[in-house]
Amino acid sequence: MGVQAKPRRLVAGMTLGVIAPSSPVRTPGKVERGLARLEQLGFEVVLGAHVHETYGFLAGADAARADDLLTMLERDDVDAVVCLGGGYGAARTIQALDLDRLRRLRHGPVKPFVGYSDITVLHALLQHELHWTTFYGPMISSFADATAYTLEAFRQALMTAEPFLIHSAPDGPPLQTLVGGRAQGVLVGGCLSLMVSLVGTPWAWDLREKIVFFEDVGEQPYRIDRMLTQLIMAGGLTECAGIVIGEHVDCEPGEPHKSLRLEQVFADLLRPLGVPMLYGLPIGHGHHLATLPVGARVELDASGQQLRFLEPGVL
Repeated sequence: MGVQAKPRRLVAGMTLGVIAPSSPVRTPGKVERGLARLEQLGFEVVLGAHVHETYGFLAGADAARADDLLTMLERDDVDAVVCLGGGYGAARTIQALDLDRLRRLRHGPVKPFVGYSDITVLHALLQHELHWTTFYGPMISSFADATAYTLEAFRQALMTAEPFLIHSAPDGPPLQTLVGGRAQGVLVGGCLSLMVSLVGTPWAWDLREKIVFFEDVGEQPYRIDRMLTQLIMAGGLTECAGIVIGEHVDCEPGEPHKSLRLEQVFADLLRPLGVPMLYGLPIGHGHHLATLPVGARVELDASGQQLRFLEPGVL
């Protein structure tokens, strides 16, 4: 991954640029509430030129979404970039990017880039091309109904230049230690289905010796099984240092009597890897959302059920 470049921490008064690199958010009220919440935190907000466009299941044409991404990363008056929402389309955004224009950003200031779900592929792109520390965390649609846990996690990761701990949410699902022990390494990962979609591309995650996290939404256990099997057969997951499994929202089997439970899938496929493994941290699509600096060094204490960042994601 190369040496990670970290952005400056966010402070009140900074300007956040908003882009929609995937699907449109079709609930204007939710967008307005999310933007208002960021303004309440003291930030100025500017919208990408094409952020409200719609093209079928995409938030506008590929070239327009790609231009908004690059423009917000380039603008001197924008301090960080936050995605409007997820869905689908970030991979097509990458295909439409001017990579030479992106690579010129290596010589400019590092900016916080925040999003999750489909935005996984953009995290992978920015890690590969710019070696930036990026942030797997809430989007504008998330801020609309953000819990106190979500807001504090965002502040901790992006507004405080100190190491910190990811812990369970007070009313979240119980954590499960699938394999005990401790491991240290660089944190990489994202939404499982998007991680798998990157296999065979230039942007695929290198999982070797990494602490790998994943989560997903709306996938039945057999589909989770298929995706994990592919990652294992692709090789990298068999050489990782540890695994953090986030929440899997709406991933129950349609016909329980014909299906394995998710816990059985993880036990069958992942436990044999023998690395420390923790299940259930509030990462991804749940009610509460942690913010993870992707590319930072962490310690996974699976026995103690903690994920500790050994370094801040910001300066």
